[in-house]
Amino acid sequence: MEFAETGMEMALGTGFIYEHLGLYYLITNGHCVTGVNPETRTRISRHAGYPTAIKAGVRTRDPEYIKQKLFEYSQTDPLLSKVDTEQLIHGSLKSEKLTFKLYQDEFHTRPAWFIHPQHGYLVDVVAIPIGEKGAIPAHVHLYPLNAFPFECEPEVSDDVFVLGYPFGITDPLEYPIWKKGSIATEPSIAFMGLPRMLIDTATRSGMSGSPVIIKRTGIHPTLEDSERFGTAAGFVGVYSGRYGVEKDNFNKDRLEKENVQLGIVWRKEVIEEIIIGHVSGTIDFQQL
Repeated sequence: MEFAETGMEMALGTGFIYEHLGLYYLITNGHCVTGVNPETRTRISRHAGYPTAIKAGVRTRDPEYIKQKLFEYSQTDPLLSKVDTEQLIHGSLKSEKLTFKLYQDEFHTRPAWFIHPQHGYLVDVVAIPIGEKGAIPAHVHLYPLNAFPFECEPEVSDDVFVLGYPFGITDPLEYPIWKKGSIATEPSIAFMGLPRMLIDTATRSGMSGSPVIIKRTGIHPTLEDSERFGTAAGFVGVYSGRYGVEKDNFNKDRLEKENVQLGIVWRKEVIEEIIIGHVSGTIDFQQL
């Protein structure tokens, strides 16, 4: 997250792409775009500013790399019968930074994101429209999370993985780190009256907005009311931070509260509730 006018980086976070009716959305946490803790209504960091853009790493393919490799293959194999397609695709992948504006106007009065239609910013998830599928540049390859074949629903004690960038750690292609945890509260019961659950995990700054994935191995039920043997995956929701920790980098009680090692995950259903609800964010946080 950055202040676009100066290019100043204000925070690190995680987000992912979600597709709904042919439109792509960037999903992340509300506190990532407001800079405010939604429960305490206090600023997360020392500065009084707020981000006006998100600079996100996306996967791209270099067409020149593919042309060169196909040429090299053709010198020894005119029929291209031995082309290693997987290697070709992986070798052409690169990471590129794209900037997404957070406001529809230059005065920062019209947020570009949508919030939850019932709970507003208390559900710490926002959806930022980034355009139609056909409008995305050809060399940019976005992978909507809901396009993957998830097969199971979460249950308490399931192993889960939070896919994000703790302290911004990643590799040149910016693949996420998989931090392991387990579901600590009943997923079907709204924790403290909101559509969320807790997970037992030692997450770190930079993972706000991460998707949370189940992985099971063995015999398990599927979404089609059948059973299968092997490894199955499911999408749980959106991680938004550690429970009981003030989102404040200079809180003297932070380390003591962090020892609880419980993270907040918003149920996956809130994403489409936000998108379908189409309620634009407000700017009252700017006055805090």
